[in-house]
Amino acid sequence: MLNWLFIHTPLSFLTQSLWRDEAFSYLLAKKKFVEIVLLSAKDFTPPLHPILLHLWINVFGSSEVALRSLSLVFFSATVCLCFIFMEEIFKLSAKKNFIYILLFLLNPFLVNYAFEARAYALLTFLATLSYFAYLKKLAKVYVFSTILGLYTHYFMVFVVLSQFFHNLIFRKKSKKYEQVKKMVLKPFLFFIPWFILVLSQKNFFNSSFWIDKSGLNTFLNILGIIYTGFEKNVFWVSLILLVLILLSVKKVIKKNRADENLYTLLILWGISIPILMAVISIDKPIFFPRYFIFSTVGLLLFLVYLIERSKRNFRIIAYLILILIAIFFQIKQLGENQKQDFRKMTSEIKVLANPDDPIYVTSELDFFTAKYYFPQHQVYIYNKSYELIPDYVGKVLIAKSDLVSTLPFYPKKAFIIKRDATFDIRSLF
Repeated sequence: MLNWLFIHTPLSFLTQSLWRDEAFSYLLAKKKFVEIVLLSAKDFTPPLHPILLHLWINVFGSSEVALRSLSLVFFSATVCLCFIFMEEIFKLSAKKNFIYILLFLLNPFLVNYAFEARAYALLTFLATLSYFAYLKKLAKVYVFSTILGLYTHYFMVFVVLSQFFHNLIFRKKSKKYEQVKKMVLKPFLFFIPWFILVLSQKNFFNSSFWIDKSGLNTFLNILGIIYTGFEKNVFWVSLILLVLILLSVKKVIKKNRADENLYTLLILWGISIPILMAVISIDKPIFFPRYFIFSTVGLLLFLVYLIERSKRNFRIIAYLILILIAIFFQIKQLGENQKQDFRKMTSEIKVLANPDDPIYVTSELDFFTAKYYFPQHQVYIYNKSYELIPDYVGKVLIAKSDLVSTLPFYPKKAFIIKRDATFDIRSLF
């Protein structure tokens, strides 16, 4: 039974080999606290996740399962928070909550990053908590969760902007509006020191980036992208979601004027943020699905809101359609998102290599993964120019001394790892 679960379900992602970004997270998290902060600033990445991962490693170790379990904890916390959200904000019964919570548990986008040793599950939890606290007017919880979110990922800024805009739309000439306004703006004050530190980096304005600009397909696929995390072949999902929304939204909004404040926020959270990012990306590319994974929670909550306020037959059909889409992409994800089996190749090399044999990678993209699976002092990048290595691959953890251009003399031998996880053995005679 366990074998089946770890082969044919998303649990298989828990035990697969690490890939580059996860290995980078591990290597950064192994540093001391001060180093983590300074290196994160140079990498233009907020430091909260590597700091938490550092603490997590000290308690649970650094195996693939241990590293990814931190994200699984935050995914679980997000699901629990969504249950509370539907109970307290939507006023749904526990029975209905247990039915709707499957939409969150089975969502392919959320599940994918629940099994990766990266910051996105943490970001999703903190953004969801921020929205919940904003609606409930829990000032201390809001400020705390939003500050932590800003120190997790820069795109938390869009969360705060959506809340500020929402407050602007529904402002009233009262002290309550001013209190909420101050509550929303306060987290930015605590973020200023970090922002100054990042701006002080010499190569801040010259750093390279790799995201493509938005095109027509981005806008046609956008609802499907938010729901599934997939960027290709999701137009049909977008179309289905659009039809479901259009069939229910007009009647629902007309009947629930009192909830205008709520469903406007859900639209801003679940749909407007990705659309805004796509519009910006027509000129300055920032649209990348995992950066707005928190919007998937907003979209799911918006869909639950619409379904629950629709007629019974429509409610059943819409729910089943959403579940079937989720299951389809879960299966697709299991087939397409398998990580390269770096661990198997590592085992083969360790049988053949002596302790002082160097490990060369032909691409900087394999450098961190190799450093996770081999003793770090053995791993080098072969035949690359340091100046040509882009910043966005985690160059802050690559030193010039990590690059080599010559082979060792026999009896030493270099194990040269290629991008397809195969290797050659070479030396000079």
